[in-house]
Formats: sequence, structure tokens, C-alpha cells
Amino acid sequence: MNRDAFDQAIYRNWAVHFGCPAETLQRRGTTVLPLDRYAGQKLVALWYVGEHAFIQLDPAYTDQVRRVLAPHPPGASLSGDDLQRAWGDGMIASRDTGLVHYLFPADYEPCPTPPSFSLRQLTPADAAAMALLHQACPPEDVDEGYVEVDHELAAGCFAGDQLVAAASGYTRAGFMDLGVLTHPAYRRLGLGKAAVGAVCERTLAREMIPQYRCNINNLSSHGVALGLNFLFYFRQESLWLA
Repeated sequence: MNRDAFDQAIYRNWAVHFGCPAETLQRRGTTVLPLDRYAGQKLVALWYVGEHAFIQLDPAYTDQVRRVLAPHPPGASLSGDDLQRAWGDGMIASRDTGLVHYLFPADYEPCPTPPSFSLRQLTPADAAAMALLHQACPPEDVDEGYVEVDHELAAGCFAGDQLVAAASGYTRAGFMDLGVLTHPAYRRLGLGKAAVGAVCERTLAREMIPQYRCNINNLSSHGVALGLNFLFYFRQESLWLA
């Protein structure tokens, strides 16, 4: 796969995910997509894919989003800033921005496991070890990483019998969506990078594209992506409403 085919595959997967022609992604504009699975969550998620903005949201807020969009000229790509200006800070309980990265197969480089640690595939038999890792980490890190032994692919670094870093992946929008979680006492040792690298290797063996998403403020997680030669492609915003 050359880079042109790689880019085309990324856009094609997202077009299928959003149920639109691939050409839509190269045109400015906004598509509003209420989702039943978001019902009651008070969530508005904006994906900026190519030139287009896709808004997936709690159906209860569809009319409010459309009212914000209506005065904009045709072809406007609505942003989180537009919604915040229209609604005011009081309506938005919290807001964050995510960065979406992809790994071109030829850019993958094997990542060595740091000395004195072991790295292996994880299975459901490692559920207890994963639970202990979750308990050791801040809840927000566990939520953001979303690392589980029962995902399609999972790998972990061990200090003796203790799982101290893990990565896993599951199919999302046609990609292998990756997450990573590292014990606070074992960070900055390259363990998360090694675990993610192991999942990347298995993902590429399946001829799938690894996708890595991280919060814009999570510099450590972003560093894992850069260290493994992922390329930044898109931004995503989430607004939780009061």
C-alpha cells in the first residue's frame, strides 16, 4: 500500500462509517447525525474529517444544533466554538478535544521491551491482572485509555507477575482503535509504547490500519503516538451538556 492508497483507505472507512460518499469528506459543510445510542447522555461529538464536520449527538439536542447551524452560509463546517458561543458557557458542563492518528505500514518500527520487563499477548485469563491495573490508575485514565483483555487484540508489559502497562484494540470505523494504560509508578519507561507497538504489529499483520486517539492535553499519550511514527490526521471534540 502506497501513501495515496493509505489516505484513500482512511477516508473511505470514515465515509462508510458516516454513511456518505467519500467526496463529502472533501467538501466543507456540516452533517448532523442524531444517534439513539447517545440518548440521555447529553453528548455532542464533532468529527472534523477532511474538510467536513460530522456531528453525532444525543437526539434530544438535534433541533438546538440545527438552530445554531441555520444562520451559517451553505458549506459552513460548524465547530465546538460555534456551539459554545451560541449556547453560552452555562449550557456546557465540560468539553475536550481529541487527536486522531494513523500508522502507515511502512513507518512501523518494532519497539523493544525495556530491560527487566516482559511483554506478551493478553487473554481473558488476565482479567484479574487487568483489574488491578485499573485500580492503580486514576479513573479518568482508565476511561480515556479503554484497555480491556477481551478486546480483539491486547498486549501487556509485566514486572514479574504484575501487569504494569497494557494496550488493546477493537474494530471501530474500519480501523483497529487502540488504547493504552500504564501504572502511575511505571510511567516514562517506554512500557506503554512497547505494548501499543505489539498491538500495532498484530494489527498490520491483519492488513488493518491502526488508529490512535488521545486527548490534546495528554502529552504522554500523544508522545506514544509520535514515538511509534503515527501521523496526525483529524481532530474530534466532545461537548457534555449541563
